[in-house]
Amino acid sequence: MESKRVGIGEICVRQGEALLSANGVGSCIVIILYESEKRVGGLAHCLLPTGDNESFKYPKGAIKGMLQRMEKMGADMKQIVAKLVGGASMFSGFKGQKIGERNVIETRRELNDLGIPIVAEDVFGNWGRTIFFNVNNGEVRVRSFQHGEKVL
Repeated sequence: MESKRVGIGEICVRQGEALLSANGVGSCIVIILYESEKRVGGLAHCLLPTGDNESFKYPKGAIKGMLQRMEKMGADMKQIVAKLVGGASMFSGFKGQKIGERNVIETRRELNDLGIPIVAEDVFGNWGRTIFFNVNNGEVRVRSFQHGEKVL
């Protein structure tokens, strides 16, 4: 199975046997889009809530980029669902900016505007997470030092 780590400001879209991951996710938001029939999925690792609408560092650009690639792979655009992970408040000095919370709110708004349902989330809190997305079956595993592992 192909394995690919997705860094900050990157997206990756694959079909079938692939494992996509994002490490050390704090206030960033990881957006996972999946279409089960064709087994096409994407993972975006977004840094900030808003900015250049074409950049993958922001939810709007990342979602747009993943959808374009998924459509080229034959995904049924009406069957795509989303899972969200991250949006933590990691550092007390930055609480006033609420970057993690804003990342989640902006991502939810963008997905809602596109009519893409969010079927699972592991968001907020004050801890980091590592995410593993199995494109073959749509399973998302979220690991953290403080909270162990959960499956979305």
